[in-house]
Amino acid sequence: MGTATFDFARLLAPTGTQTFLKDHWETQPLVLHRRDRGHYSGLFSAADVDHVIAFTRPQFPGPQAAKSFVQGCLPDRQPAPPVHYPGVADLRHTFGAGKTVVIRSMQNRWPAVAALCRNLEGVFQCPVHTNLYLTPPRSQGFEPHIDTHEVFALQIDGAKTWRLYDFAADRPLADAPTGLRRSDLGPPREVRLEPGDLLYLPRGYAHEAFTTTSPSLHLTVGVNVYRWLDLMHEALVAAARRDVGLRASVPPGALLSSTLPNDVTRTFQELLRALADNAQAGEAVQQLASRFFDGLDPLPDGYFAFSEADEHIGSETVLTKRPGGICRVLVAGDTALLEFPGGRLGGPIRIAPALRFFAETDRFVVRDMPDMSADAKLVLARRAVREGLFVVHANPAAPLDDAGAARRPVESGV
Repeated sequence: MGTATFDFARLLAPTGTQTFLKDHWETQPLVLHRRDRGHYSGLFSAADVDHVIAFTRPQFPGPQAAKSFVQGCLPDRQPAPPVHYPGVADLRHTFGAGKTVVIRSMQNRWPAVAALCRNLEGVFQCPVHTNLYLTPPRSQGFEPHIDTHEVFALQIDGAKTWRLYDFAADRPLADAPTGLRRSDLGPPREVRLEPGDLLYLPRGYAHEAFTTTSPSLHLTVGVNVYRWLDLMHEALVAAARRDVGLRASVPPGALLSSTLPNDVTRTFQELLRALADNAQAGEAVQQLASRFFDGLDPLPDGYFAFSEADEHIGSETVLTKRPGGICRVLVAGDTALLEFPGGRLGGPIRIAPALRFFAETDRFVVRDMPDMSADAKLVLARRAVREGLFVVHANPAAPLDDAGAARRPVESGV
């Protein structure tokens, strides 16, 4: 089982993250031929597929339901019946019959993949998912299409050829149609991915993929960006809480009228002007951030292991942030709050510097907490451990270093 930390920088290596964001993000594909079969060895391997099938029990449609592929969903994402839970032998037979096996939501099935997705969620501050695609030789699971999220394709084993066309849609909406007619596409550029290679595709970029003489195993990491539309939606909802006019009903008959009534046009324009005058960007950002944080579960890290470590915390104790501890600090009036996946720490405004320190720091000695008395530091440090943000470092004698880069918090005043 892969357990090594695999983050955004390692995903893109040798391309730098700033170069990628400047030259490729949302605008241009990126192809990395690494000639390094072991590049993803700490993340996932073909030998791990059996474990995913056997121990996470992906749910599939009935064996006759799919034509060129089958896909496994998490139990709470119910496909239409009939459904079944095939084992390793069943899916080997399906794969041998020439069908692509798709297992969705790998971030909920494999620890190293979950850690990578959480790292990307920290970078892009939006939900990230991963799907697995296992394709037999001389097969193609999907016709030309676009995706409505940013795509990183990680070739784990075997080989796959991708045909890249061009943008069929410029930054499509999340619910945009994804199917394409081949006759509408121009000449493609072909890219062959081998183990260790990476392909990044901006959303809206037309593509298809197929195998030739060898099978293929790849992971697709999807970054589900928040658009300005999402932010404006939050601003509109917040404004509607204050302005009863936005909560009034649309006049009867307006939707079926062949000519738009003047009072509808007038009211619409008045509400738009009021929204432009009164919408608050900070309020909308915090609402969108709340939506993001509400979807973050803590990564598994021994939360149920019985421990009395918090009772023995002293000024020289070293605390380490649990994996995936994305944080944001909220300051409102005379209170301060630190949110993180699965928990929160709050208190009077005077603890705000310590909460910011928690958000920015991955490992520290308790005595280094800022702007608090020695006793107050111990109290807050023990709370942070009990709430699951930090653990007592297993080797307090080890020197502190920069192994875990400081993570900047999302902070706001509301």
